[in-house]
Amino acid sequence: TGQKSFVDTLGRVERFQKKFAGKYFDNAKKK
Repeated sequence: TGQKSFVDTLGRVERFQKKFAGKYFDNAKKK
């Protein structure tokens, strides 16, 4: 049961990192 939630969280974190990284790099380029 813990396996599914773990994979689910992993996918969510990956998506969040991609979105966050994109915004972060955009801000870094502007500076």
